[in-house]
Amino acid sequence: MFERISNSLAELTPKEFRKERIYPMLEFAGISEDFDIWLGKKILFSVLFGLIGFLLPLTFLNFFQVVFLEPYHVIFLSLFLFVLFSVLAITIFYLHLFYVIEGRSQRVEEILPDFLSLVASNIRAGMTPFSAFRQSSMDEFGPLAEEVKIATSKSLGTESFTHALRELSIRIRSRNLSETVSFFAQSIRSGGHIAKLLETTSNDLRRNQALKKELQSSTRMYVLFVVFVVLVATPLLLSVSVLFLEMINQVQSQITVAPTAVGQIGFLSSELLVSTDFMRLIAFFLLAVNSFMGSLFIGLLETGKEKLGLRYFPLMVIVSFALFFVSTAVLSGILKLTA
Repeated sequence: MFERISNSLAELTPKEFRKERIYPMLEFAGISEDFDIWLGKKILFSVLFGLIGFLLPLTFLNFFQVVFLEPYHVIFLSLFLFVLFSVLAITIFYLHLFYVIEGRSQRVEEILPDFLSLVASNIRAGMTPFSAFRQSSMDEFGPLAEEVKIATSKSLGTESFTHALRELSIRIRSRNLSETVSFFAQSIRSGGHIAKLLETTSNDLRRNQALKKELQSSTRMYVLFVVFVVLVATPLLLSVSVLFLEMINQVQSQITVAPTAVGQIGFLSSELLVSTDFMRLIAFFLLAVNSFMGSLFIGLLETGKEKLGLRYFPLMVIVSFALFFVSTAVLSGILKLTA
């Protein structure tokens, strides 16, 4: 029953979108479950999560009636929260799938040189390419070993070994793996020195990994600078701005100005257009946006992919908000002591 509902919900999405965008991602993530059932489950959970947002204003109807005065405002807010919560759930599912894909890709690219060296050693020992690949697929190689076992199992049937290996690039999104499999298949057809090719490829991949680590270490100072700006400098400056407005409001409330002395005290005689509460809301908005942009920038500096930096966003938001409240409280206490 549940699987039937999931299939029905999955069919609501466009067929071309599923085949071109969703199914390839599920292949790269190594999802063994039926793709339509997996997609239907996520859609159902997103709708249920959206219903939670829809029911929140209706649950606290009396409170929202006091705030908005009109009941239809509550309905509009419920619909807005339904869409917001549903989109949030879909976004979380998408990011989780993206991180699984990237995790598999990074894991494969890390152990690929060792795997190729082991395959080359087995071929030099007298094994056929098929036996060398099969014997080299040890559990220590993680997702690569699993996919190689699947590919070699398919080649025992009607598929050729080279064609089965080409499917590795469909199941794992790795440019290095795809190029290596392509070279390997071509060398088998042309009768080249397979062991030498694999050893050369393994050495090249190790050099590329060393260069990548050097680039990451050279950009570490930029990452620390971004973290300092987002987590320390911005909350501190915004807390100073909020306290400055509070001080101006307190001074204006304590000053009684004669009409002839208005020009002598300058801006203290005019009413401020920005209130303290509004400035505090602006500070919260800026802290959230700054944390979001900072996380994207950190992901770009570390891995070259902005989305991988979104995993730092929740922590950066929490820390920046905490430092904002702490710095506001500390500076407020210092100003009161010196007043």
